[in-house]
Amino acid sequence: MTSIKNIAILCLVFLFVSCTLQNNGQMSVKQGVYGDVYWVQGNMMPSPDAPKANNGRPIERQINIYKVTTFKDVEGQAPLFTKISTELVKTVKSNPQGFYQCELPPGKYSIFIVEEKESYFANSFNGEGEINTVEIAAGQKVKLDISINYKAAY
Repeated sequence: MTSIKNIAILCLVFLFVSCTLQNNGQMSVKQGVYGDVYWVQGNMMPSPDAPKANNGRPIERQINIYKVTTFKDVEGQAPLFTKISTELVKTVKSNPQGFYQCELPPGKYSIFIVEEKESYFANSFNGEGEINTVEIAAGQKVKLDISINYKAAY
């Protein structure tokens, strides 16, 4: 009976440590996407009198991952969209240090940040009109950092 109790306690400790590591920004995905989310605001113009601007501050945000999305699949004006009509695949949240990760099967996806007033932020587009895409191959981890910069001036 004692050994079963010890095994159960060991399993709970392992689960707690795994969750703690994941929440502190340690990557645990074997296949999918991961990265950091930053908030960028204000005057980002270079100036010889001012110190170099930073990349923003880490921020918690909900991240929606959709099947690959093009401009014909959304409403609103870039970089803030009001409606996305493609299939929502997964939702994750970045931690207080801005780190996020998500296990995904092989495929092509579009990543949007949920912003104020039920809008969706994405500021990266390719030549095919696809919005903020990431392509995952079998066994691959793709790093995708996201800077939420619609309130910044460049």
